[in-house]
Amino acid sequence: MIPEQTQAHTSALSAQTLQRFSQEVAKYPADQKQSAVMACLTIVQEEQGFVSAESEKLVADYLGMAPIAVHEVTTFYNMYNQQPVGKYKLNVCTNLPCQLQPMAPRR
Repeated sequence: MIPEQTQAHTSALSAQTLQRFSQEVAKYPADQKQSAVMACLTIVQEEQGFVSAESEKLVADYLGMAPIAVHEVTTFYNMYNQQPVGKYKLNVCTNLPCQLQPMAPRR
């Protein structure tokens, strides 16, 4: 069940999104629901194509986190797009562990 205060702040999220958030939050102890932040950001990106600043604030409100804490997660991981992207996203390997990985076969 979504608390009324949280429900009012997350009105821009669809009922389906909120249901998916709830399923992810249920995997953690009640006092550690912020642990679902990455799952919630992934859900937002799957449904909207990217994670906007407004979406970050909605996720923060839902999880009872400071918006900056959610923004830190969004900016730390390159798997979250902060603006709309094209059909393909090219990632260039820029660190040693990445460069040491075997190259994928070309098709």
